[in-house]
Amino acid sequence: MKISTATSILVNYQLADAIDTVIALGFDGVDVWCGRPHLFGRDYPAEDIEGLGKKIRESGLKTVAVMPAFFRYPFSLSSPVETIRESSLAYMRDCVDNALRIGTKNVLVVPTSSIHGQTRAQARKAFLKSMEAVCEYAGPRGVTLNMEVLNPRLSDICCQTKQAIEIIRELGGDNMGLVLDTGHLNLSGESFVSAMDCASGYLAQIHINDNNGRDQQNAIPGEGNVNFPALADLLRKNNYTGYLSLELGYQYSFNPEPALAQALAETRKIFG
Repeated sequence: MKISTATSILVNYQLADAIDTVIALGFDGVDVWCGRPHLFGRDYPAEDIEGLGKKIRESGLKTVAVMPAFFRYPFSLSSPVETIRESSLAYMRDCVDNALRIGTKNVLVVPTSSIHGQTRAQARKAFLKSMEAVCEYAGPRGVTLNMEVLNPRLSDICCQTKQAIEIIRELGGDNMGLVLDTGHLNLSGESFVSAMDCASGYLAQIHINDNNGRDQQNAIPGEGNVNFPALADLLRKNNYTGYLSLELGYQYSFNPEPALAQALAETRKIFG
């Protein structure tokens, strides 16, 4: 199976240096994080981003997706405040444009949660309205929006695979897919079998990370209790051909290269 990594673990690297590191470590693909100092908004001229995309292609690496930074970030597609949603939509449009410049037609969607004083229904309605606008922008540009299923601590509107599928179907689903995350599934208690069955026909990518079943640790595979061999068997039975994208946590970011090398070796050992 093909293995990628998110560049977010390389948060202390400039974007070009992060790409060089991923290439040197021998990954098959890269998921480019859209937070600073990586592919944020309009920080870089279009020609610089296109140049990085060319470098990635010439290295044999594939740009799997771009990853908008929503976790504990100043953006929210479900905020009750219109100006915050508008700012978030502008950011998503920049992510779509940057995805095309760097050489991918896949953009991750991270659902946020209701906040104090806002009901779950209100947050979901605001999220759907925002996503309609994002879909309208991405669709004509040939970009697919792949929504991640989170755990209940991060989102109360998309913490089960069936909730994500319901949202995709309500939006029409023409340019939408689904991303499963091993860490989130372990925390939500949703089984791999159930999630894969529900995601059938929509599954675009799988994020790989480990945890202890209680805390979101985004740990190296083997450091927690996620049953990766069972997932590997399931993926083989389902003829999964998409990418497995490592998404390691901030705790590794001060010495990220040994962590990435270890995580890549462990993932290859488990999944082949």
